[in-house]
Amino acid sequence: CPACFGGVLYGKPTGDGGDIHVATDGNFHHRHRRSAGDCPRFYNPTYFLPKDFVNEVGRRIESQRKQPQCKQPPSARKLVPDEAIDRCENTYKAADGKKQKAAMDSFDDTGVMALICCHDIPLFFANIDSPGEQQKYSVALLQHLFSLLPLQATVVALYDVGCVLARSLSKYKILPKDVMSCLRFATMAMHAYGHEWACQLVYNPRICVGLGLSDGEGTERLWSRFVHLIGIGRSSSVRLFLDLL
Repeated sequence: CPACFGGVLYGKPTGDGGDIHVATDGNFHHRHRRSAGDCPRFYNPTYFLPKDFVNEVGRRIESQRKQPQCKQPPSARKLVPDEAIDRCENTYKAADGKKQKAAMDSFDDTGVMALICCHDIPLFFANIDSPGEQQKYSVALLQHLFSLLPLQATVVALYDVGCVLARSLSKYKILPKDVMSCLRFATMAMHAYGHEWACQLVYNPRICVGLGLSDGEGTERLWSRFVHLIGIGRSSSVRLFLDLL
């Protein structure tokens, strides 16, 4: 997207809206039947993250969660109480990575996770091969994005449960400090009103300073454009399934 990535000046504080707005979301309708099998490799999808990379991020998350939590400096204060984020986490299915959203015995790929810019242009995808929408997919997409950006570029990421993901990343050393210092989270505009009021005051894009008209709902518009591929993709080979998307 030239409107997002065609500039040369980066470093706008995330508190003022940051340089780039992206949104991420998973869709469990775009799944692939295990019985459809695969075909010979003839094309490496450019915009799909390799499964090995995503799984490595997942292993790092699990490893870090077994470590002591990061110590916050005395001057740091929690913008949203843990009790409020806990209630948000219990409200949304996306926050429960263990909740089964597709039959694993019938499908080998249970969904697709997308990362788009604020102009609804897809940037990258990740295949979901777990029962639920685990954090490793959104973290892997964001990590890959930052690997392609200038070091000083700042990003605001909108996600259904951005508050939950932000808390996890602040508690554990999942992403490098230089990435965390350039990353801010918000919830999607439509989903924000299902969050606790204390959460909305910090993460609702209609309240956050600098987000303008970015609503994060471009992923829903993307899934709407892809709806005719659902039936075709389920019975296609794995390679063709990725090519279709």
